[in-house]
Amino acid sequence: MLALIPWMRRSMALPRTENLLGWMPEEFATLMNRFFTPVAEIAEWPNWWGMTTEENEKEVILRIELPGFEPSEVRVEMLGERLTVEAEHREPEPPTTPPPEKTPEKTEERPERAYAHVRRVITLPPEVEPEKVEAIYRNGVLEVHVPRRPEAVGRRIEVKT
Repeated sequence: MLALIPWMRRSMALPRTENLLGWMPEEFATLMNRFFTPVAEIAEWPNWWGMTTEENEKEVILRIELPGFEPSEVRVEMLGERLTVEAEHREPEPPTTPPPEKTPEKTEERPERAYAHVRRVITLPPEVEPEKVEAIYRNGVLEVHVPRRPEAVGRRIEVKT
């Protein structure tokens, strides 16, 4: 009887049973892939480390966050139009046995980060000068200045009436 009322027909219609659980196999596969993926296969650049790009007529400026790295651990390479930023950090190896004259209390230290390696490849516009790239590392932020070629800067053309 309710199906005869026009406004009830749409809301009372039952969903098609063939697609009711169609999403389940895909969702289960995604869950299993996330659970069983080794840590080494996760992307090499942490999502929480930011990168900003600023372009003006004279240069391209990249600011890349690399917290916890020393300037000697950061490597910047330019090959063609590709800029590669790579940083590798290893903690110094702790001594295996304490010196005999000192016997500290029994405390267990477990470092959470003994090794870190990040790598990012950025494709730049074709009009840059790779031989004049400058990189400055301050306070955990790498700033890379990539100048443009003079002919790529262009010039403003006056519109005449």
